[in-house]
Amino acid sequence: MASLAVVNGRVWRRAGATAVVVEGESIAAIGAGRFDAARVIDADGAWILPAFNDAHVHFLMASRSLGELDLFGVQTQPELELRVAGYARGHDGPWVVGRGWFYSAFPGGMPTVELLDRLVPDRPAYLESFDAHTGWANSRALAIAGVTTRDVLREAALLGVTRVMPTPSREQDLDALRTGMRLAASRGVGSVQEAGDGQNQLDLWQALRESAELTLRVRLAFDLTPGRDFEVYESLRHDDDPWVSTGILKAFADGVVESKTAAMLHPYEGSDERGDPIWGPDELREAVHAADARGWQVQVHAIGDAAIRQALDAFEATTPGRRHRVEHIESPDPADIPRFARLGVIASMQPQHAAPAMVEVWRRHLGPARAARGWPWKAIKESGARLAFGTDWPVVPLDPMASIAEARRDLSLEDAVDAWSVGSAYAEHAESRKGELREGLLADIAIVDFESAQVKATVVGGRLVYEG
Repeated sequence: MASLAVVNGRVWRRAGATAVVVEGESIAAIGAGRFDAARVIDADGAWILPAFNDAHVHFLMASRSLGELDLFGVQTQPELELRVAGYARGHDGPWVVGRGWFYSAFPGGMPTVELLDRLVPDRPAYLESFDAHTGWANSRALAIAGVTTRDVLREAALLGVTRVMPTPSREQDLDALRTGMRLAASRGVGSVQEAGDGQNQLDLWQALRESAELTLRVRLAFDLTPGRDFEVYESLRHDDDPWVSTGILKAFADGVVESKTAAMLHPYEGSDERGDPIWGPDELREAVHAADARGWQVQVHAIGDAAIRQALDAFEATTPGRRHRVEHIESPDPADIPRFARLGVIASMQPQHAAPAMVEVWRRHLGPARAARGWPWKAIKESGARLAFGTDWPVVPLDPMASIAEARRDLSLEDAVDAWSVGSAYAEHAESRKGELREGLLADIAIVDFESAQVKATVVGGRLVYEG
């Protein structure tokens, strides 16, 4: 008798099939009708999909933030002020910490130190923007950090404050990951790809694996920064573990459009600023080629057209089949779109970033012509390149259904779901074991009702980890 069967559904990409049968951790059969199994899940007509694979997420940071002040989605400054002041009154911790504010909530696009001093006058406060590229600190926090600026903190300047903030204990981080895994299961997510800082998380994930607590597969990227010797990561490589794997390095080529730190070929609208690239003209290419020669896959955060071109230039003449990746790709030059397919570079994109509520400042800084050709996942796919979708949680909520809904402005449902499943699996060299519903592959399954945008159940490794 099989260990589990999902029946009475519509199996994704398998015409006429209504059931998936699981034996142990793998899919044993796909067919129609009812099957004998130790546990039977009735899909009740819903879709039976491969579990979602978030190709770009900051899972530990996001899991930590679940217990902090949440400002995501707040549209106006008065509403934001009420949220911050109310949270400060109701929480007596040594710091007020939160994240998620939109630039568009403030008349000038940025908050002020004086405003946060008024909202939180009695202790240090630090509130990160939704994209994690700008930090809003009050005077007490700046004084503790020894920072003399009276402006918001951008990019690397955030470290001035974050390095003096209270650090979670190991057990607190483990608890945060447990909470994050429960949320992921409720959203149909069976795998995530952690976009950086993996060297400081590997032991946490391995501890959860050893205690048999994992309900989520994770691939960790290690940081690749100018001047950093990535050879120190060699002993941490675990490329073939289906639960906790590594094998990829993450570099930043630029920042974000909203704070004008994304590197652009031409100045921002009404400005002479273009954003500064993080790497020198040849530095990124040299680092990528050195990593490629040692067998590492590389992913590069690149949002502005100049940074995207720099990343693609760096991937020229690298090893075929390495599947290097560009992350975000918000504003590429049209001339660079065909290069993704030609170079075999993965386009790792996050459709929720393009939601109308989030792009007011983005559009204003780019101007109408560049904004109109932003987030071109359709053009990239039509050029023959591979798409891999994710959320970038906590930049946006961990919600594949919202991502798919946003992507369907330009893509079919089939293409959007595939980018969240087989596309993401391909991006991490794992398509031979997951990403599709096929006999012999891992039994990572989501039962989804697209009409109500609800996840009814999630199975990971043949184990039911969520049932709504």
